[in-house]
Amino acid sequence: MAVQQTQVIDVLKTTFVPGLKKMLLSVGMLREVKVLVDKVYIAVTIPKISDEDVAKLKEVITNRLKQIGATEVEIEIDFKKEQKIKYMIAVGSGKGGVGKSTVSVNLAVSLAKLGKKVGVLDADVHGPNVPIMFGITDRPYVNEEKRLIPIEKYGVQVMSLGFLLEDQSTPVIWRGPLVTKAIEQLYNDVEWGELDYMLIDLPPGTGDAALTVTQTLPLKYGLVVTTPQNVAIADASKSLRMFKEMKIPVLGVIENMSYFICPKCGAKSEIFGHGGGEKMSFENGVPFLGKVPLEMKVREGGDKGIPAAAMDEETETKKAFLEIAKKVIEIAEK
Repeated sequence: MAVQQTQVIDVLKTTFVPGLKKMLLSVGMLREVKVLVDKVYIAVTIPKISDEDVAKLKEVITNRLKQIGATEVEIEIDFKKEQKIKYMIAVGSGKGGVGKSTVSVNLAVSLAKLGKKVGVLDADVHGPNVPIMFGITDRPYVNEEKRLIPIEKYGVQVMSLGFLLEDQSTPVIWRGPLVTKAIEQLYNDVEWGELDYMLIDLPPGTGDAALTVTQTLPLKYGLVVTTPQNVAIADASKSLRMFKEMKIPVLGVIENMSYFICPKCGAKSEIFGHGGGEKMSFENGVPFLGKVPLEMKVREGGDKGIPAAAMDEETETKKAFLEIAKKVIEIAEK
């Protein structure tokens, strides 16, 4: 009885991986399927599981394929390359516009200045702005093992969906499953090398993309960015609770745009209120990592692809991020 390739793929789509308790094609990559009448060859790449679970997986697939007419089944299973990253930190916020990407980029540069090996994964697939903030216009290349090589800037390894779009203004209109797959590939199919820290710039909110990161990537910590006003605090608290519900320790809270520094007279104005980040930290029992001011030169540098932490000029923002980076290291590595 002839077996159709579509039937084989349907079987793989509905097969659980022992030990992972997830569907095979949701966590693995189907490299090849060959069907010759009633003989089937399958090659897949999956996260590492035990030899016993590999044997169970092959047995389940083989039995299911024989039920639809296959007489011979050959299955080749290899494992995804494990990344060598000590501390993976997801940077989240409950809403857009609080400067989460700005914090991710500048914190990464500051950690690199302190001698750490750092990477940034831009998981905000609907608004991948990290390449703009780093001033990166190059595209990553693929090595002989068909793995993407991240682009290095200011001592930081960077990977973003924005590198792969024809135009930065191209809208990414994807549904949940495509978003999930894109984030997994930006992590698994990239040659990150050995890193001390990876900062993952989450999309705003607590939707599919944010949940994908918290559920599928080996996070060590979550980090929450907010601004001082009550509305932002209420939304950022949702991100903090998401980390806690997913059993991910919260490294701390960073209050961005804490005050505006006048470029002419140097006066400080708390235009978004006062003390919201510290209050949220206290009420949730997590560390308060610091305040980041709003400076005109920093905004201009960001538009030009020069993060505040990478500027030659000493600014309050640059100093603030360096102090926050020191606290991150102290808490994460204690």
